[in-house]
Amino acid sequence: MKLITAEEHISTDYAHQAISDYLKTLPNDPKEMQAFGKSFAEGLVAYAVDPEVMSNIDEKRLNYMDANGIDMQILSYGDASTNPDMLPAEQAIALSQKINETIADAVKRHPDRYLGFATLPVSEPAAAAKELKRAVEKLGLKGALILGTDRDNQFLDTPKFMPIFEMAAQLDVPLYIHPSMPSKTIRDNYYSNMNPIGFNAIMSTPGWGWHMEAGLHVTRLILSGLFDKLPNLKLISGHWGEFVPYFLERLDEATTPVVGNPLKHPVSYYYKKNVYVTPSGMFTWPQMQLVLTEMGADHVLWAQDYPYVTGNAADFLSGTPISDEDKEKIAHGNIEKLLKLK
Repeated sequence: MKLITAEEHISTDYAHQAISDYLKTLPNDPKEMQAFGKSFAEGLVAYAVDPEVMSNIDEKRLNYMDANGIDMQILSYGDASTNPDMLPAEQAIALSQKINETIADAVKRHPDRYLGFATLPVSEPAAAAKELKRAVEKLGLKGALILGTDRDNQFLDTPKFMPIFEMAAQLDVPLYIHPSMPSKTIRDNYYSNMNPIGFNAIMSTPGWGWHMEAGLHVTRLILSGLFDKLPNLKLISGHWGEFVPYFLERLDEATTPVVGNPLKHPVSYYYKKNVYVTPSGMFTWPQMQLVLTEMGADHVLWAQDYPYVTGNAADFLSGTPISDEDKEKIAHGNIEKLLKLK
Protein backbone atom coordinates (compact mmCIF):
# COMPACT_ATOMS: atom_id res chain seq x y z
CA MET A 1 0.00 0.00 0.00
CA LYS A 2 1.45 3.32 -1.08
CA LEU A 3 1.60 5.77 1.83
CA ILE A 4 1.79 9.59 1.70
CA THR A 5 1.90 11.38 5.07
CA ALA A 6 0.70 14.96 5.14
CA GLU A 7 2.02 16.57 8.36
CA GLU A 8 5.74 15.94 8.60
CA HIS A 9 7.82 18.73 10.06
CA ILE A 10 11.21 20.23 9.48
CA SER A 11 13.11 22.95 11.25
CA THR A 12 16.39 24.71 10.49
CA ASP A 13 19.27 26.07 12.51
CA TYR A 14 18.92 29.49 10.87
CA ALA A 15 15.22 29.76 11.83
CA HIS A 16 15.90 28.78 15.44
CA GLN A 17 18.75 31.28 15.64
CA ALA A 18 16.79 34.16 14.13
CA ILE A 19 13.82 33.68 16.44
CA SER A 20 15.97 33.05 19.52
CA ASP A 21 17.95 36.22 18.86
CA TYR A 22 14.76 38.24 18.50
CA LEU A 23 13.14 36.85 21.66
CA LYS A 24 16.19 37.89 23.67
CA THR A 25 15.48 41.52 22.76
CA LEU A 26 11.97 41.50 24.22
CA PRO A 27 11.11 42.69 27.72
CA ASN A 28 9.78 39.85 29.83
CA ASP A 29 9.19 38.70 33.34
CA PRO A 30 12.18 36.45 34.07
CA LYS A 31 10.31 34.57 36.78
CA GLU A 32 7.30 33.88 34.55
CA MET A 33 9.47 32.84 31.63
CA GLN A 34 11.55 30.64 33.88
CA ALA A 35 8.46 28.98 35.35
CA PHE A 36 6.91 28.32 31.95
CA GLY A 37 10.20 27.08 30.55
CA LYS A 38 10.53 24.63 33.45
CA SER A 39 6.92 23.51 33.05
CA PHE A 40 7.38 23.07 29.30
CA ALA A 41 10.57 21.07 29.70
CA GLU A 42 9.03 18.82 32.36
CA GLY A 43 5.77 18.39 30.46
CA LEU A 44 6.95 17.80 26.94
CA VAL A 45 9.00 14.68 27.64
CA ALA A 46 6.88 12.46 25.36
CA TYR A 47 7.42 14.78 22.39
CA ALA A 48 11.04 15.81 22.85
CA VAL A 49 12.87 15.97 19.53
CA ASP A 50 16.52 16.28 18.65
CA PRO A 51 16.81 19.43 16.47
CA GLU A 52 19.24 17.58 14.22
CA VAL A 53 16.52 15.06 13.40
CA MET A 54 14.20 17.90 12.38
CA SER A 55 16.78 19.38 10.03
CA ASN A 56 18.34 16.22 8.56
CA ILE A 57 16.35 15.91 5.34
CA ASP A 58 18.71 14.00 3.06
CA GLU A 59 19.74 10.98 5.11
CA LYS A 60 18.13 10.22 8.46
CA ARG A 61 14.63 11.15 7.37
CA LEU A 62 14.80 9.10 4.18
CA ASN A 63 16.21 6.12 6.09
CA TYR A 64 13.39 6.49 8.62
CA MET A 65 10.79 6.58 5.84
CA ASP A 66 12.23 3.46 4.23
CA ALA A 67 12.13 1.61 7.55
CA ASN A 68 8.60 2.70 8.47
CA GLY A 69 6.51 2.23 5.37
CA ILE A 70 6.34 5.84 4.15
CA ASP A 71 6.64 6.45 0.42
CA MET A 72 6.30 10.24 0.54
CA GLN A 73 6.21 12.96 3.19
CA ILE A 74 4.72 16.41 2.75
CA LEU A 75 7.27 18.63 4.47
CA SER A 76 6.28 21.70 6.44
CA TYR A 77 7.83 23.99 9.01
CA GLY A 78 5.96 22.90 12.11
CA ASP A 79 7.85 24.05 15.19
CA ALA A 80 5.11 25.93 17.04
CA SER A 81 7.51 27.24 19.68
CA THR A 82 9.65 28.99 17.04
CA ASN A 83 7.02 30.26 14.60
CA PRO A 84 8.54 32.69 12.05
CA ASP A 85 5.41 34.82 12.45
CA MET A 86 6.69 35.79 15.92
CA LEU A 87 9.16 38.12 14.23
CA PRO A 88 8.58 41.72 13.07
CA ALA A 89 7.13 42.02 9.57
CA GLU A 90 10.26 42.31 7.43
CA GLN A 91 12.06 39.55 9.30
CA ALA A 92 9.00 37.26 9.25
CA ILE A 93 8.58 37.68 5.51
CA ALA A 94 12.26 37.05 4.75
CA LEU A 95 12.47 34.03 7.06
CA SER A 96 9.30 32.49 5.62
CA GLN A 97 10.71 32.88 2.12
CA LYS A 98 13.98 31.23 3.12
CA ILE A 99 12.20 28.30 4.80
CA ASN A 100 10.03 27.77 1.72
CA GLU A 101 13.10 27.74 -0.48
CA THR A 102 14.69 25.16 1.82
CA ILE A 103 11.62 22.93 1.51
CA ALA A 104 11.44 23.41 -2.25
CA ASP A 105 15.12 22.51 -2.60
CA ALA A 106 14.54 19.30 -0.64
CA VAL A 107 11.64 18.41 -2.95
CA LYS A 108 13.83 19.05 -6.00
CA ARG A 109 16.56 16.78 -4.62
CA HIS A 110 14.08 14.00 -3.80
CA PRO A 111 11.01 14.50 -6.01
CA ASP A 112 9.83 10.94 -5.56
CA ARG A 113 9.93 11.17 -1.73
CA TYR A 114 8.90 14.72 -0.77
CA LEU A 115 6.24 17.33 -1.40
CA GLY A 116 5.99 20.59 0.49
CA PHE A 117 3.63 23.00 2.25
CA ALA A 118 4.72 26.62 2.59
CA THR A 119 5.05 28.60 5.79
CA LEU A 120 3.55 32.10 5.69
CA PRO A 121 4.06 35.45 7.49
CA VAL A 122 0.42 35.33 8.59
CA SER A 123 0.49 38.62 10.53
CA GLU A 124 1.14 40.37 7.21
CA PRO A 125 -1.77 39.04 5.14
CA ALA A 126 -0.93 40.78 1.86
CA ALA A 127 2.66 39.54 2.05
CA ALA A 128 1.43 36.09 3.10
CA ALA A 129 -0.86 35.87 0.07
CA LYS A 130 1.98 36.99 -2.18
CA GLU A 131 4.33 34.40 -0.66
CA LEU A 132 1.72 31.66 -1.04
CA LYS A 133 1.44 32.50 -4.74
CA ARG A 134 5.23 32.46 -5.13
CA ALA A 135 5.58 29.23 -3.16
CA VAL A 136 3.01 27.44 -5.31
CA GLU A 137 3.71 28.89 -8.74
CA LYS A 138 7.48 29.42 -8.56
CA LEU A 139 8.67 26.91 -5.95
CA GLY A 140 6.21 24.11 -6.67
CA LEU A 141 4.82 23.75 -3.13
CA LYS A 142 1.33 22.32 -2.73
CA GLY A 143 -0.33 24.64 -0.21
CA ALA A 144 0.57 26.05 3.18
CA LEU A 145 0.56 25.18 6.87
CA ILE A 146 -0.53 27.95 9.25
CA LEU A 147 0.64 27.91 12.87
CA GLY A 148 -2.32 29.22 14.86
CA THR A 149 -3.21 32.81 15.68
CA ASP A 150 -1.09 35.72 14.47
CA ARG A 151 1.44 37.55 16.66
CA ASP A 152 -1.38 39.67 18.14
CA ASN A 153 -3.39 36.53 19.03
CA GLN A 154 -6.04 37.28 16.41
CA PHE A 155 -8.04 34.40 15.01
CA LEU A 156 -8.05 33.74 11.28
CA ASP A 157 -11.66 34.84 10.79
CA THR A 158 -10.54 38.44 11.37
CA PRO A 159 -11.32 40.18 8.03
CA LYS A 160 -7.72 41.29 7.48
CA PHE A 161 -6.70 37.66 6.80
CA MET A 162 -9.08 37.29 3.85
CA PRO A 163 -6.32 37.77 1.21
CA ILE A 164 -4.66 34.54 2.37
CA PHE A 165 -7.83 32.51 1.91
CA GLU A 166 -8.68 34.22 -1.37
CA MET A 167 -5.24 33.34 -2.73
CA ALA A 168 -5.53 29.71 -1.59
CA ALA A 169 -8.92 29.47 -3.31
CA GLN A 170 -7.55 31.13 -6.45
CA LEU A 171 -4.61 28.71 -6.57
CA ASP A 172 -6.87 25.80 -5.55
CA VAL A 173 -4.47 24.60 -2.85
CA PRO A 174 -5.29 23.57 0.75
CA LEU A 175 -4.34 25.32 3.96
CA TYR A 176 -3.38 23.11 6.90
CA ILE A 177 -4.54 24.72 10.18
CA HIS A 178 -1.97 23.64 12.77
CA PRO A 179 -1.93 24.28 16.54
CA SER A 180 0.37 26.89 18.02
CA MET A 181 1.53 28.17 21.39
CA PRO A 182 -1.25 29.68 23.55
CA SER A 183 -0.87 33.24 24.76
CA LYS A 184 0.37 34.02 28.25
CA THR A 185 -3.14 35.16 29.20
CA ILE A 186 -4.61 31.81 28.19
CA ARG A 187 -1.84 29.92 29.95
CA ASP A 188 -2.29 31.92 33.15
CA ASN A 189 -6.09 31.69 33.23
CA TYR A 190 -6.62 28.12 32.07
CA TYR A 191 -3.41 26.19 32.50
CA SER A 192 -1.69 27.13 35.72
CA ASN A 193 -1.41 25.98 39.33
CA MET A 194 -1.42 22.29 38.46
CA ASN A 195 0.87 19.86 40.23
CA PRO A 196 3.37 18.66 39.12
CA ILE A 197 4.45 21.75 37.20
CA GLY A 198 4.79 19.79 33.97
CA PHE A 199 0.99 19.47 33.74
CA ASN A 200 0.72 23.24 33.17
CA ALA A 201 2.62 23.28 29.87
CA ILE A 202 1.51 19.91 28.56
CA MET A 203 -2.18 20.71 29.11
CA SER A 204 -1.82 24.13 27.48
CA THR A 205 -0.20 22.60 24.40
CA PRO A 206 -0.36 19.02 23.01
CA GLY A 207 -2.24 17.55 25.98
CA TRP A 208 -5.35 19.66 25.38
CA GLY A 209 -5.19 23.42 24.88
CA TRP A 210 -3.70 23.99 21.49
CA HIS A 211 -6.02 21.38 19.97
CA MET A 212 -9.05 23.23 21.30
CA GLU A 213 -7.69 26.47 19.84
CA ALA A 214 -6.95 24.93 16.43
CA GLY A 215 -10.47 23.46 16.31
CA LEU A 216 -11.91 26.83 17.26
CA HIS A 217 -10.00 28.36 14.34
CA VAL A 218 -11.75 26.10 11.85
CA THR A 219 -15.16 26.55 13.50
CA ARG A 220 -14.84 30.33 13.53
CA LEU A 221 -13.88 30.30 9.86
CA ILE A 222 -17.04 28.36 9.07
CA LEU A 223 -19.21 30.68 11.16
CA SER A 224 -17.67 33.72 9.45
CA GLY A 225 -19.25 32.64 6.17
CA LEU A 226 -15.86 31.98 4.58
CA PHE A 227 -17.06 28.96 2.62
CA ASP A 228 -20.11 30.76 1.26
CA LYS A 229 -17.67 33.33 -0.15
CA LEU A 230 -15.03 30.80 -1.24
CA PRO A 231 -16.87 27.49 -1.82
CA ASN A 232 -13.85 25.75 -3.36
CA LEU A 233 -11.47 26.54 -0.48
CA LYS A 234 -10.09 23.46 1.29
CA LEU A 235 -8.69 23.22 4.82
CA ILE A 236 -6.83 20.37 6.50
CA SER A 237 -7.18 19.79 10.24
CA GLY A 238 -4.95 17.41 12.18
CA HIS A 239 -5.32 15.38 15.39
CA TRP A 240 -8.61 13.89 14.17
CA GLY A 241 -10.06 17.34 13.55
CA GLU A 242 -9.03 19.00 16.82
CA PHE A 243 -12.25 17.95 18.63
CA VAL A 244 -14.63 19.44 16.02
CA PRO A 245 -15.99 16.19 14.43
CA TYR A 246 -17.19 15.08 17.87
CA PHE A 247 -19.42 18.15 18.16
CA LEU A 248 -20.85 18.59 14.66
CA GLU A 249 -24.41 17.70 15.62
CA ARG A 250 -24.20 19.94 18.69
CA LEU A 251 -22.81 22.79 16.61
CA ASP A 252 -25.66 22.44 14.11
CA GLU A 253 -28.26 22.30 16.86
CA ALA A 254 -26.83 25.33 18.67
CA THR A 255 -25.91 27.65 15.80
CA THR A 256 -28.54 27.08 13.11
CA PRO A 257 -31.39 28.87 14.97
CA VAL A 258 -29.24 31.82 16.09
CA VAL A 259 -30.99 35.09 15.20
CA GLY A 260 -29.25 36.69 12.23
CA ASN A 261 -27.33 33.56 11.23
CA PRO A 262 -26.15 34.38 7.68
CA LEU A 263 -24.95 30.90 6.73
CA LYS A 264 -26.58 29.13 3.82
CA HIS A 265 -26.02 25.71 5.41
CA PRO A 266 -25.42 24.13 8.84
CA VAL A 267 -21.86 24.02 10.21
CA SER A 268 -21.57 20.30 9.48
CA TYR A 269 -22.27 20.86 5.77
CA TYR A 270 -19.20 23.05 5.34
CA TYR A 271 -17.06 20.88 7.58
CA LYS A 272 -17.81 17.71 5.64
CA LYS A 273 -17.43 19.45 2.28
CA ASN A 274 -14.44 21.77 2.79
CA VAL A 275 -12.34 20.18 5.55
CA TYR A 276 -10.04 17.15 5.42
CA VAL A 277 -8.95 15.45 8.64
CA THR A 278 -5.70 13.66 9.54
CA PRO A 279 -4.64 11.71 12.65
CA SER A 280 -1.33 13.59 13.11
CA GLY A 281 0.10 10.43 14.61
CA MET A 282 -2.84 9.83 16.97
CA PHE A 283 -3.26 6.26 15.79
CA THR A 284 -6.35 5.45 17.85
CA TRP A 285 -9.32 3.49 16.54
CA PRO A 286 -12.18 5.09 18.54
CA GLN A 287 -11.28 8.54 17.21
CA MET A 288 -10.78 7.26 13.68
CA GLN A 289 -14.06 5.37 13.77
CA LEU A 290 -15.97 8.49 14.79
CA VAL A 291 -14.28 10.63 12.13
CA LEU A 292 -15.06 8.04 9.45
CA THR A 293 -18.67 7.93 10.61
CA GLU A 294 -18.98 11.72 10.48
CA MET A 295 -16.81 12.54 7.47
CA GLY A 296 -16.56 9.40 5.36
CA ALA A 297 -13.31 7.96 4.06
CA ASP A 298 -13.06 10.50 1.22
CA HIS A 299 -12.12 13.29 3.64
CA VAL A 300 -9.50 11.47 5.72
CA LEU A 301 -5.78 11.84 4.95
CA TRP A 302 -2.85 10.12 6.65
CA ALA A 303 -0.23 11.94 8.73
CA GLN A 304 2.32 10.87 11.31
CA ASP A 305 3.48 14.21 12.76
CA TYR A 306 7.13 13.20 12.33
CA PRO A 307 9.45 13.58 14.19
CA TYR A 308 7.22 14.22 17.23
CA VAL A 309 5.56 10.84 16.66
CA THR A 310 7.54 7.94 15.23
CA GLY A 311 7.01 4.28 14.43
CA ASN A 312 5.60 2.37 11.50
CA ALA A 313 3.08 4.70 9.90
CA ALA A 314 1.45 1.96 7.84
CA ASP A 315 0.81 -0.68 10.51
CA PHE A 316 -2.14 0.97 12.23
CA LEU A 317 -3.96 1.85 9.02
CA SER A 318 -3.37 -1.63 7.59
CA GLY A 319 -4.86 -3.20 10.70
CA THR A 320 -8.05 -1.14 10.84
CA PRO A 321 -11.34 -2.97 10.14
CA ILE A 322 -12.19 -0.93 7.03
CA SER A 323 -12.27 -1.91 3.37
CA ASP A 324 -9.13 -2.12 1.28
CA GLU A 325 -10.63 0.52 -1.02
CA ASP A 326 -10.97 2.97 1.89
CA LYS A 327 -7.46 2.18 3.12
CA GLU A 328 -6.08 3.07 -0.30
CA LYS A 329 -8.04 6.34 -0.33
CA ILE A 330 -6.76 7.32 3.09
CA ALA A 331 -3.19 6.16 2.47
CA HIS A 332 -2.67 8.06 -0.78
CA GLY A 333 -5.73 8.43 -3.00
CA ASN A 334 -7.39 11.36 -1.23
CA ILE A 335 -4.23 13.46 -0.92
CA GLU A 336 -3.31 12.74 -4.55
CA LYS A 337 -6.73 13.99 -5.60
CA LEU A 338 -6.65 17.02 -3.28
CA LEU A 339 -3.19 18.10 -4.47
CA LYS A 340 -3.88 17.09 -8.10
CA LEU A 341 -0.89 14.73 -8.16
CA LYS A 342 -2.39 12.56 -10.90
